Amino acid sequence: MPSRRSLYISFSVIALIVVLLMVIYSPLGLQAVVAGKIKDIVVKPSSLTLYASRARTFCYSNVIQVSNQGNAGLSYMLNFSLEGAPEYFEARAGNKSALILGKGVAVAKQLELGPGESMGLTICVLPPSPPQLVMRIWDPRYPAATEQAIKITVAETDWWDNGFPKRISLTPVTSREGAVLFEILGSGDVYANGVRVGRIPPLQDMRSDSIAVVYVKENMSFLLPFQVEAWERDSDGVVRPKGLRNETIRANDRLVFAAHVSNDSRIDIYTGGKIREGFNPGLSYSDNIFEAKGFRVQLGEWGFTAPGIFVNLSGRIAYTYQQHKTYYSDPGKWRLVAVGPVRALAAFNTSGLSEYTSEAFLAFWGLGLNSVSVEVWPSVTYRGVILEWDLPLIRGNASIRFICGTTCNTLPARLEAWGVRLCENYWTPGARYGHFTLLFNWTALGEVKMFRVRISSFPGV
Repeated sequence: MPSRRSLYISFSVIALIVVLLMVIYSPLGLQAVVAGKIKDIVVKPSSLTLYASRARTFCYSNVIQVSNQGNAGLSYMLNFSLEGAPEYFEARAGNKSALILGKGVAVAKQLELGPGESMGLTICVLPPSPPQLVMRIWDPRYPAATEQAIKITVAETDWWDNGFPKRISLTPVTSREGAVLFEILGSGDVYANGVRVGRIPPLQDMRSDSIAVVYVKENMSFLLPFQVEAWERDSDGVVRPKGLRNETIRANDRLVFAAHVSNDSRIDIYTGGKIREGFNPGLSYSDNIFEAKGFRVQLGEWGFTAPGIFVNLSGRIAYTYQQHKTYYSDPGKWRLVAVGPVRALAAFNTSGLSEYTSEAFLAFWGLGLNSVSVEVWPSVTYRGVILEWDLPLIRGNASIRFICGTTCNTLPARLEAWGVRLCENYWTPGARYGHFTLLFNWTALGEVKMFRVRISSFPGV
């Protein structure tokens, strides 16, 4: 019987021979992998930030690349685990899920990765979540050569769609809380209730369906109905509405929406994505009548009628060559321009027989806003002294705001109880006199003094 000492020596010699044979006949890469001196599984990036909201689960396609360097010539059976407990988390390669974690769900599967192969991992996440997650990948047979850890930061936003890489945040400074009517030009100028209150980066050259408007207050956020209107400057200098813009935004186009603002609210405009939601019209139009939630405006050949008020958009004019002062006025015609989810547009134009014209663009705001804004472009072909020029004439009671625009650069226009007096005893060579706006509203509106603007981008997309 051999002694215990001799058996030990024999086993040691056999083990040494096996090791020598591995060294002699195994590839250098396999030797290094077995020894744990190199990483045969490589992951890029080693850390990333994913933006998400509690509104829905968002997936980031192929944001992590896992590669088998092939140094050992081995296929690896990769395991996946996660440190941290988000509301929902999934990692998958193509249509094969490697890891699914959620309420009452915990699924972990191995994925095989052959030598020289790589795969992209799609990560899906839903907050709430710890701000930092760590996902680990390894083959339990070769942990030292395959284990990798990826740090994932989950950044919550109030409203988020991972197709939108940029956000413009508008924080209002208000003098009165309430609903505000917004128009943002493609050039970036921001108008609130017809008054310019600031500027944001231009929206022009973006597609009209690549924008989302979100209202934020405290922990609430929701998508606002909006529309993009096509406005174009024609050869006579008048900027006219052409309809709704369904393509690239231009400088004079308008992004239109309404929101209830206060000093603790915010409006976020997301850009560069693809809007998924559609909005139903917030009003109706039939037989020259606009209606929204019982509020009605009727169009006629002299102007329009609204609750408690008649607005004569033709106005009147008197010239000096008359023996007795006589007022002239021409009827006009209406043309429907657009009906959108926020407001409808109609154009009014007089014939010009009395040597002046009244061209006006009426916006009927739906969604229970009970407001009508009218942009007026007056012009005259008569050369000489005008005794009186009144446009429009107003009969009845409503809250009226007069925003003089460019008309006051050349005419001494002012709002009177009966309408707008453009001028009196005023010499004219015959010209177009800019534009002004009248805002009629039957519910109290908020007041915005200015906005603070902040730009954010989201590199996790």
